Amino acid sequence: MDRQFIRRIENDFPYPVALEFRRLNTKEYLASDENRLRQILKISESTIHLLALISIVDLLENCIKEEIAIPDSFKKEFPVWFTRTSFGKWISLFRETLKLFQNNSTPMFITELPEYFLAGNGAESSNQKAFNRLTTIRNQLAHPQFLLTDSIIEDFCSETEELLGAILTGMDFIVKYPFLYVDQISVRYRKWTLPSYSHTFSEVIGNSSEFNAYNKALSELVNTPAIIIVKDKEVEYLNLDPLLIYTNEGENRIPDIFLYIDWITNKSAKFRPVWNGGSFNLAGTSNEIETLNSLLKFFEFFAADSVYMGYKELIEKLKLSV
Repeated sequence: MDRQFIRRIENDFPYPVALEFRRLNTKEYLASDENRLRQILKISESTIHLLALISIVDLLENCIKEEIAIPDSFKKEFPVWFTRTSFGKWISLFRETLKLFQNNSTPMFITELPEYFLAGNGAESSNQKAFNRLTTIRNQLAHPQFLLTDSIIEDFCSETEELLGAILTGMDFIVKYPFLYVDQISVRYRKWTLPSYSHTFSEVIGNSSEFNAYNKALSELVNTPAIIIVKDKEVEYLNLDPLLIYTNEGENRIPDIFLYIDWITNKSAKFRPVWNGGSFNLAGTSNEIETLNSLLKFFEFFAADSVYMGYKELIEKLKLSV
């Protein structure tokens, strides 16, 4: 990648990707060693993780509007993909979600995603092949019997860097869809006029945790608090809640963006921090029940009834204990 595009990723890509990519280009990771290799793999997983979450939120919105019907085959696999998540599971969830949009001839909010990941007739695109290869390398590193020599590390660094470069170059379209955090809304409603809603938007873009912010008056209310993706105007948006959350209730009590990673019926839902928020699960948090009810929607539409009822009963028990 040339320096100009590196700066574009660091400054204009969504925060969960831009921050990790910025770290790769610091002095600490310049040598072709195991640290650099693992950081390249971490960026790759963060990227497919984010894309999978975006796609599944988009799918849910379309299911609620009855634009897409979910086949039993998807409902069977969804609880596997969506719990105890991994690099490979994010790839599977993203791929199969895109196929549902294609099979139903339904456009996605980010219209470029299907072509980015799927070739003709649902075949693998070069980007999907790149993610698959990165997963294979990641799995090799995790295997206890795999002998990792300096020569292998150097070769892997070269290969993975090239794959990551192709992946990020291919998704340059993402900069057309700003990621925003909607925080505060105030209302101005003068006599004989229509109400005006002043929104505070923070740009969840680039590698700094100090997000640029602006105020804008709109004639419609935007969901808040929420992390959203917008198109041409802020009122045309995809709400990523509850899979992306901005909160200071992580272990380190530092405001951070957290991405959903797991929820199994006998434990609390878990999220991973983008920056330094620390480990985070919903147990005991201020919006635990509200957020779990939002997560429940995914199981209601994408899982078998028995699975959905198991999660619903868990929430009912939590309500009784509060």
